[in-house]
Amino acid sequence: MKTATATAHSNIALVKYWGKRADAPPALNLPAVGSLSMTLDGLRTVTTVAAAGSDSFSLDGEAVSGKPEQKVYAHLDRLWASAHETPRPRCAVTSINHLPTAAGLASSASGFAALTMAAATAFELDLTTARLSEFSRMGSGSAARSIFGGFVRLDAGEAADGRDCVARPLAGAEDWPLRLVVVQTTRGVKPVGSTEGMQASRDTSPYYQPWVDTSIQDLDAAQAAIEARDLPRLGAIVEHSCFKMHACMMATVPPIVYWKPASLGAIHAVWAAREEGLHGYVTMDAGPHVKVLCLSLIHI
Repeated sequence: MKTATATAHSNIALVKYWGKRADAPPALNLPAVGSLSMTLDGLRTVTTVAAAGSDSFSLDGEAVSGKPEQKVYAHLDRLWASAHETPRPRCAVTSINHLPTAAGLASSASGFAALTMAAATAFELDLTTARLSEFSRMGSGSAARSIFGGFVRLDAGEAADGRDCVARPLAGAEDWPLRLVVVQTTRGVKPVGSTEGMQASRDTSPYYQPWVDTSIQDLDAAQAAIEARDLPRLGAIVEHSCFKMHACMMATVPPIVYWKPASLGAIHAVWAAREEGLHGYVTMDAGPHVKVLCLSLIHI
């Protein structure tokens, strides 16, 4: 193997992903619903994979152990095994996050996309972008979308092996220069991880199945709005998807509430600005931070 470095950017889902397919093996990490996202140029992860005497993983200059470390090694194993029958060589993985980690800003998306691309190059694998997206999804569901820039759609798919659950670009960043303002409302790691939260919602939320059943309508409507370059139409879908997902979370037992007082304050500030004629639309992922989709910066 050789040393390779890759950069991948975070993405924010405009039509949300929350929940995993109950009929699929956990290792495939298949989503219960599709999603549609916008890749961000300012938030990124840079990852290097190199041969080493023993496996190691460092993030932002600190050695990582436990479950995060094991997820990285498992991802290297599946990539190596896709083309080799011999044992995987030991690897030193070094990552730098140019965004807060595990805070609801999709650091796992950029992280696993960067790891996939760096490892594929280090292992000298000849993978299409579709296969890179597929492997990235196995590490983190949203990472499938970070293989591409601009606006990206990921369908849930129906195949048992997940081969039809890959992301595809809809439009480049230059085709419609929207902005996403990130309002960081707090610091630190979010209290409930996404994987744990998705499982709890699927098991206990009465809103989970309606959330799944209506997702395809939101996806198709959002894609049509992007193709028409219709921001008010897209913004309405974005907000509907966001609050529908959080309603599903809040109805989980026990409730999953990521919002902070500053989160709600930012939402109302954006809505007030919209009443004054500024076109800004809010969305939130599984975390407390508010993102504002707009044509130009909105001061809140």
